[in-house]
Amino acid sequence: MRDLFLLVLLLIPLTAAATSVELVEAVRGAVTARPQVLAAQAQADAAAAGVTEARSRYLPRLTATETYTWTDEPAGSLFIALNQERNVMVDPTYDLIDPAAQTDFATRLTLEQKLFDAAAGYAIARARAGQAAAQAGARWSREEAAFAAFQAYLEVQRTAAALIWVEKSQEEAAEILRVAVERRRAGLGLKSDELRSRVQLAETERQLLTVRNDQTLSRRRLALAMGNAGGEVDIARPLSVDFWAGAAGGAAAGERADLHALSRRSDAAALALQESRAGYLPTLGVAASYGLHGEESPFAVDGAAWAVGAELRWELFDGLRRSGAAARAAAEEQGARAEHEEARRRQQHLRAEAQLRAEEATLQHVSALAAVAAAEEGQRLLLQRYEAGLVELAELLGAQSALDRARFAVVSAESRLLLARGNIRLQNGTFLTTILPGEEVAP
Repeated sequence: MRDLFLLVLLLIPLTAAATSVELVEAVRGAVTARPQVLAAQAQADAAAAGVTEARSRYLPRLTATETYTWTDEPAGSLFIALNQERNVMVDPTYDLIDPAAQTDFATRLTLEQKLFDAAAGYAIARARAGQAAAQAGARWSREEAAFAAFQAYLEVQRTAAALIWVEKSQEEAAEILRVAVERRRAGLGLKSDELRSRVQLAETERQLLTVRNDQTLSRRRLALAMGNAGGEVDIARPLSVDFWAGAAGGAAAGERADLHALSRRSDAAALALQESRAGYLPTLGVAASYGLHGEESPFAVDGAAWAVGAELRWELFDGLRRSGAAARAAAEEQGARAEHEEARRRQQHLRAEAQLRAEEATLQHVSALAAVAAAEEGQRLLLQRYEAGLVELAELLGAQSALDRARFAVVSAESRLLLARGNIRLQNGTFLTTILPGEEVAP
C-alpha cells in the first residue's frame, strides 16, 4: 500500500505538467486540427462536389423502372394486351366495352441526353468559381489559425517573462523590508518605513498570483489554438526579438487568400446572372427507351418495344420567375463586387498600419531597454543610500515601483514587437509560408 501511495505521488507532477511545443509544432497543429480550419476545408470539399453536381447536367441519364398495373378500364385493358403482343381484337369473346381485368408488369430502361442547355455551361462555371472561392477561404482560414497560434505562443512567452520579473520584484521587495527592519531595530529607521515595506511586498505577492493565473490561462489558450480539446500547452523556448530577421515579409504572389475568395465569389455572382438570363433560351434533348411487358411476372418477355424521340422545350412565360431571378442575381453581383472592393481597401490600410506599428514597436523596445537599465541602476544606488541613511524609504519605494514598471514595459515591448512583425506577414498573406516554408499543410 505504501509503495502504491509513493507511485501516485511520483505520477502527480507528470500528469500535471504541460506539454511543451516549438512554434512550428504549434502552428502545424493549428492548421491541421483546429475546428474552424476543418470546417473551412469541409466547405471547400463541398464546393468541389458541387462542380461534379453541376457537370452532371451535360451527362446522360439512365433510368430503370418497374411498373405493375391491374385494371379493367376498356382502353387500358386493350393497350395492356397489345403491349403484351396479344391480339385480342380477333378474339370474339373479348368484350371491348366491359373487358376482364388485365395485369401487366412493365420493365423500362430509359436513356435521356441534353443536346442544348445554355444555362448548364454557366452553372458549371459558377460552381467552379465557388470551388475556387471556398479553397481560397480554406487557405485564409489556415493563415488565421496559424497567426492565432502565434499570438497564443507569444502570450505564454509574455506571461513567463512577467513571472520572472514579478519574482525578482518580490525578492527586491523582501530585501527592502529586511533593510527597513534592521534599521528600525538599530534605532535608525521608523516603524512606518517597515510597514510601508510590508505593503510593497504584499503588492508584489498579489502581482505574482495574478501572473501565475495569467500563465495558466495563456497555456490553455495555446492548447485551444492548436486544436486541442483542453489541457495546457507550454512553449519549449521563447522567441528572440530578432526571430523575424531575414524572413521574407513581402506580399504573396497574387491576391491575399481572403481577397481572392471574395473576388471569386463576385465572379460566381456574375455567372449566376448569366445563368438566369440563359433560362430564356430553349432546351433540346433526346431520349430512347426499351420496354418489356409481362402478364404474370416482372421481367417477363411477353412483349418488347423500343422508342426514340426528341424534345425542344421553350418556356415562353413563367410568371416572371426568370426576370425576378435575374434581378436578384444582378443585385448579388453588385454587392459581391462592393464587398471585394471594401476588403481590398481595408487590407491596404491594415498593411500600412502593420508597418507603422512594427516601426513603433521597434522604437518602444529600444526605449524600454534603456529605461529598465536606468531604473535598475537607480534602484541599486538608492538602496545603498537608504542603507546608509542618506535617503527616505519613500524614494527607494518609488524607485522600486519605477523599476517594476520598466521591467513590465520591456516584456510588453518584446511581445508587441514580435507580434507586429508577424502581423506584417499576415497582412501580406505570407505568414504561414514563412513559418512552414515548403510545406503543403491541410487538414
